[in-house]
Amino acid sequence: MLVSPNPTVRLAEGPILPPFRAVVMDMDGLALDTEATYCDAWRAAAAALGFQLSEPFCHGLFGRHADDVHAALAEACGEGFDLRRFFGLAEEFWHAQIRTNGVAKMPALDRFLGLLRQRELPYALATNSDSPYAREVLEQAGARDLFPIVVTRDEVAQGKPAPDLFLEGARRLGADPAECLGLEDSLVGLQACQRAGLIPVLIPSRAASASRPPDGTWVLPSLGALADCIERSGDAS
Repeated sequence: MLVSPNPTVRLAEGPILPPFRAVVMDMDGLALDTEATYCDAWRAAAAALGFQLSEPFCHGLFGRHADDVHAALAEACGEGFDLRRFFGLAEEFWHAQIRTNGVAKMPALDRFLGLLRQRELPYALATNSDSPYAREVLEQAGARDLFPIVVTRDEVAQGKPAPDLFLEGARRLGADPAECLGLEDSLVGLQACQRAGLIPVLIPSRAASASRPPDGTWVLPSLGALADCIERSGDAS
């Protein structure tokens, strides 16, 4: 179980989640193990341009706004780093990699979604990825049929940390945002969830686990732990 120095952050370890009627969850790093694929593609693209990016540096980019990512790359690589060429190469490497190796589902995803279906709790995916990327990773993971509702960045006015994706997910589910669990693995995504008024649940990525989550966050180490918590709580709704 995670330990937090903030006593107002609720660490879920029993039937203590508030009542909820629906779930809106992130994709990258929470539903699907895509972070390693992005990291490998970024490092390969940088190497092709004569630069080196460390794995910890790449992991530190996950969940950040695109402008922040661009600024971090420019600062790390310095003058002469061609961002446009870098992202073009990274996209090529990424597509080739996932088409060869596929994309793994996060541990316990199938069990967690099966539990939601068993309890007739509707759920949606809300991702900062654009629709073509989301469709491809879901297909490569064999997970496209698992998510009947997918909200992507290009379908809303603003991406995370704005609340639009979570609000649209709740709207498509026909649910009051206040009665939805919002599942995230990054602090940027968690900020979007809170702005939308959902019940914020953090299952932290490597980068997020090193930071202090905001007050009022429910923190669990994995989807499996969340499934355990829901099972222990009896009727979640």
